[in-house]
Amino acid sequence: MFKADRIIVAFDGKEESKKALRKAIDLSKRLGSQLTVAHVHEPRQVRTEAAAERPAAGAPYLYSGFPAAPRIPRDSDLAGEPMIYEDSAEEAIAAAKIILSENQYDAEIEVLEGDTANAVLQHAENIGADLVITGTRDQNRLKKLLFGSVSDKISTKSEIPVLIVK
Repeated sequence: MFKADRIIVAFDGKEESKKALRKAIDLSKRLGSQLTVAHVHEPRQVRTEAAAERPAAGAPYLYSGFPAAPRIPRDSDLAGEPMIYEDSAEEAIAAAKIILSENQYDAEIEVLEGDTANAVLQHAENIGADLVITGTRDQNRLKKLLFGSVSDKISTKSEIPVLIVK
């Protein structure tokens, strides 16, 4: 019978990873394994407007060679688009905690940074994991060909068994 003392599951909070977490909990219970939930943090993206180069003191503003007033951004220029896009780490962690609670299971939750596949595999190595579990989502062929999928990258690069939950 397969033995795994420690299991790591990649979790991003999306439905596919929720299925993977549920499967990881089930396997951990059956095998008596420790479970680590790994969420890879996507850094916050802040949109800023590039500051216009300031002219020397006293120099006139010119537009196509004619004097012009400097452009002052208005609130309406930014309407409908938030300035800061928050990362999803807190949401994903909360979702993982809910699933763990529903299943009456305790696990370590780790927030990692970097490329998702590499970060999960590096952490799996650091903690001595025996199994990596990840979800997969259906992507169109072109997108999968161009960008690959995290589950494909993990299964290709991993030196330990990988379970892909569909």
